[in-house]
Amino acid sequence: MKTPGTGNDIARGTVYMILAALLFSLGATSARFAASDLNVLVLVFWTNLGMFILMCGAVLFRRPNGGLGTRRLPQHFLRAVFTYAALVTYFYALARIPFANAVILQSLGPLFVPVLAFLVFRRLSDRYVWLGVAISFAGVTLIIQPGQVGMSLGDAAAVLAALGGAAAALVIWSLSATEPADRQMFYFSLFALLLSALPLPWTWQWPGILQSMQIICVAAFTIVGQFFYAKAFSAAPGDKVITWSYMAIVFAAGIGFVAWDEPILATTAVGAALVVGGAHLATRERKTWKPPTPSVRKTKWLRSPADHL
Repeated sequence: MKTPGTGNDIARGTVYMILAALLFSLGATSARFAASDLNVLVLVFWTNLGMFILMCGAVLFRRPNGGLGTRRLPQHFLRAVFTYAALVTYFYALARIPFANAVILQSLGPLFVPVLAFLVFRRLSDRYVWLGVAISFAGVTLIIQPGQVGMSLGDAAAVLAALGGAAAALVIWSLSATEPADRQMFYFSLFALLLSALPLPWTWQWPGILQSMQIICVAAFTIVGQFFYAKAFSAAPGDKVITWSYMAIVFAAGIGFVAWDEPILATTAVGAALVVGGAHLATRERKTWKPPTPSVRKTKWLRSPADHL
């Protein structure tokens, strides 16, 4: 499969990805409050229901370019499967292992994207991507400061969440070549809702009024974040802009400081600087060497007959 023919506006793609990271961080903050009394699978269902309702309203207000018709329904479904699986395994990891370890293992996602891009698209990312991703991941490690990571089932679930997120990113990258972001969001919210409804007979739970407000916030932040996430892949190559998704960790550190008085240490500041620097390095364009075009001098024997007139 060849690399999707998306745009090459890396600056615009970077802005979209940073906005998505900020919205995902705000959504995670709302989910942290809501998950205190709700079953994880129930929380995922109500969040997906909220996203689908919001997308239906958005589509009625402003239809996507070309309408809702699509020839890529299997890819839309596959994207929902990967995203739903990543979300469930991530929440499982959060419940089984220390928070910091779960976050850093789930943050392996951008490292998997260049690998999957090579396996699926036969696209070999340049050295800026690999080096930038590595530097940003080192920054994430400094911010989170995880303890000893073992080999438990929870650790495996966090790695699977990262892999699922990377696979979903590749599908979004492919879809973005032909599908506008709002059409992607509509089908994603539809299929994610159907998938999250499957375990409801065993996990059903009504949210309270406060939890409902929190769920609405989670749904709103997540669906708008997913919109800008898809816009980022449409504007620029996915392996170039995916590293900026690490900014979610930086925003989360800031939110933790404001909301829960979690201290921002010197290592946190250094880690944030590494995240930004590595992401900036990853978005550098590969410079290809072109031989200089030789200038042709007109000698007497090269001149046309008209030159002698």
